[in-house]
Amino acid sequence: MILLNKLITPCRQKKQILSTMISPASTPTKSVFSKGYFCLGVLLLTAFALQEFGNWSWPWLAELQADDVYKQLSGLALVGFLVHQWHCSLLRNQGLMQKAAKLLNQHKLLGALAPVFFYAHSQHIGFAYLQALSLVYFAIFLTGLCNFEITHIRKHWFRKIWITAHVGLATGLLFLLGYHIFISYAYQ
Repeated sequence: MILLNKLITPCRQKKQILSTMISPASTPTKSVFSKGYFCLGVLLLTAFALQEFGNWSWPWLAELQADDVYKQLSGLALVGFLVHQWHCSLLRNQGLMQKAAKLLNQHKLLGALAPVFFYAHSQHIGFAYLQALSLVYFAIFLTGLCNFEITHIRKHWFRKIWITAHVGLATGLLFLLGYHIFISYAYQ
């Protein structure tokens, strides 16, 4: 038994040395793809971008989106989605960090579905203020996807800049969304 232990110990030490010698550049790739929400988000964004820049659309969905009742219901679903996403931030602002931490994975997974919620409401990003609204929406989505967990930037300054950008854009979206709702009902 002692002989077996002497043979195994050097092997364990070699594995430890090898694991510390792996370059840091090779580890984030494995970690990025182990985060399912990231892959899902990139896939959905790519699909949306392809149809947007390829000027493709689904005629049956365009017909649905032309219906006022569908527009209102899909818009309500989109607002519900955004309210749910804000829940995490509101809990943190109230000092309820443990409750916010429990919701964080759900926040990330639902955030990865943001292009689907957008697409259900509109197949295109629009023009003028609608384009600004759409671009801010997708900027929030991208900052959410490229968080410090994915980028592996553990610097305190990056976390501050990232959270300021993510929440700041989300706050700006609320004003654009309010304007969109006002315009939608004012000109009917």
